[in-house]
Amino acid sequence: MIIDEFKRKAVVQAIEKIRDKIIWKPEKADFHLVKRIRLGHLTDDATLEQYNALITFVVTNLDANVYLYVYGETIYPTLVAIVEDKLWLVMISLDGVLETAFPPDDPEGYLANSAFVYLGSAKELEL
Repeated sequence: MIIDEFKRKAVVQAIEKIRDKIIWKPEKADFHLVKRIRLGHLTDDATLEQYNALITFVVTNLDANVYLYVYGETIYPTLVAIVEDKLWLVMISLDGVLETAFPPDDPEGYLANSAFVYLGSAKELEL
């Protein structure tokens, strides 16, 4: 998939927006936090502030890899980085709203899905 300049600008703006402030879909933050705790991705005493800090680390990491997740005509900018020896994936919408953030059980297999299009590192893309 070749990304045109319009889509590239939209991806950059979405990443800049999430870097500035973590915005969850209405009433989804606690749901995601509880799910991550239940699945053992976060400690039992993890707070939303800690989860948001982890997400902020991923989206601001210049070594993060940037993908586009393509679902039909919709693209979701996705950043992937190592946090405490575990690969975390943060997926956002083009309007900069958080879709999900989690560590895939099989990162290589997960990202090998043809719906993921690798763009490069945040540093290479000058994000």
